[in-house]
Amino acid sequence: MIWNKSQKPALECLYRGSETRCKKQDVRKKTYLSFYCLLLTAYCALFFGGCSGAIKYSLAPDYNAKIPNIVAVLPVEGYKENKDAQYLFRIMAHDKLVQMGYSPISLEAVDAKLLGSGMRMDELSRKTPKELAAICGADSLLYITITEWDDTMFLSYASQTIEAKFELYDGAGGGRLWEAEFHAEDSDLNLETDVIKLGVIKVYEPVIQRIVDAVFSTMPDNKMIAGRSPKKTYYDWLP
Repeated sequence: MIWNKSQKPALECLYRGSETRCKKQDVRKKTYLSFYCLLLTAYCALFFGGCSGAIKYSLAPDYNAKIPNIVAVLPVEGYKENKDAQYLFRIMAHDKLVQMGYSPISLEAVDAKLLGSGMRMDELSRKTPKELAAICGADSLLYITITEWDDTMFLSYASQTIEAKFELYDGAGGGRLWEAEFHAEDSDLNLETDVIKLGVIKVYEPVIQRIVDAVFSTMPDNKMIAGRSPKKTYYDWLP
């Protein structure tokens, strides 16, 4: 077939149109590929996430000789923007000590004694364990610090990482008897953003309980005190 010059513009237009369509198809392919890569990344994160690291802890060699009885669980440090999370860590630790045979002072009594001494809650770090134990009327002090709290939302993927450190100090000598640190991760993938946000980001009580259970598994029970309290479920901790 022989084309004349009058047909050249039409051919060029046809060629340009075809080239444009090809470019659009390439863009769509790259977009789909990127989306699938993101989904694959999210699935991998979900598969390998939802787990927890090893418990880091240390126990004083003479712990059994100095095993405490009356414990004051101090206000939680870290992540101050979420008072509910701080409260959950504190009340769960308090009740866990009861289950293990210790005699922690009620949180209300601890706060009343601290405030009654004229000290603000943000001044705890200025006092030594011996000083705080004398104020609270305890033979030991439990410090809790939320060292990490990270919430991530990306497309239909959500993850949460929480890490906390627990330290038990002797009220008489001021030395550290026990410390433990643990981090827990939770993640999920769901096309409904509100559902996944509620299930992972906003409902963090089970994660905190998992951390508390994990760290206190490294502390010896106080066998000198008889009687155990029934284990509470997640939402029994709420005020």
